[in-house]
Amino acid sequence: MKEYHIINPAAGHGTALEAAKKQASADAILYTTTGVGDARRYLGETLAGITEDVRVIVWGGDGTIGEAVSGIMDAKSADHAILTARPAGTGNDFVRMFADAAPGTELRVDLLSCGGRYVLNMVNIGFDCAVADRMTAWKKKPLIRGPLAYLCAAVEVIIRLRGAVLRIEYTDEHGAEHTEEGPVLLCAAANGQFCGGGFRGAPTASLNDGLAELLIVDMIKRRRILSLIGMYRAGTHVDENGTPVPAIADVLRYVRCRSARITGMEIVCLDGEIVPVGELGIEILPGALRYCV
Repeated sequence: MKEYHIINPAAGHGTALEAAKKQASADAILYTTTGVGDARRYLGETLAGITEDVRVIVWGGDGTIGEAVSGIMDAKSADHAILTARPAGTGNDFVRMFADAAPGTELRVDLLSCGGRYVLNMVNIGFDCAVADRMTAWKKKPLIRGPLAYLCAAVEVIIRLRGAVLRIEYTDEHGAEHTEEGPVLLCAAANGQFCGGGFRGAPTASLNDGLAELLIVDMIKRRRILSLIGMYRAGTHVDENGTPVPAIADVLRYVRCRSARITGMEIVCLDGEIVPVGELGIEILPGALRYCV
């Protein structure tokens, strides 16, 4: 099967390219991205019109993986392109979903369609988005990576505490429509469970159930954020059924939804990529992508 290796040259502190060269098949095509959006452009152009199965192997973090997904969808090649992610970034949150899966396992996974972009893992608005935005600066500092970069950025965002006044409309798993409006600390729509380099924000999320987990946390004071952040990291803020635990139940809504529309923000984080947008529609595309562990 033909292989396309998409390599972010900055991933793994510059080691991803050499690793890809060692593991790629003899006739594989290796493509090194040149900047934000290049992986999407390359795959959108290269895969257009393919009629046989190919492998797309991404060497990078969640942002590069997300770009590759959008490129596959742009090319309308989701039935033939089999995606594999080789985690070479700092967050690597999507691949955490497969920690116990056997290599070679192939499955169909859902996607979130977000106004022309496709999200494989998570949409973050408010606190988590601000933290992801600041993580970029923290990751450039010596010895600060992954979860530590998230924690440093989180402390900075807590000090400057700003939420967002959002209007959130969503259709729940039973087809009922809901609307709420007001100040929130954060809002997330999750296909995968993890964000921020290992924070298990959506612990009951499944990649192939045709639904997204929608998290909404009301604006709270700094002291309470600090008391709850450990719970958010461990994924113990809800039980195995997705019901908020008593310590946070008064400010957290955690629901499974079929679609959502969110307005009022300035930026959103889509699989680690910060995008300036004030309105976002989210639709679930069940089983839209082929993925191989």
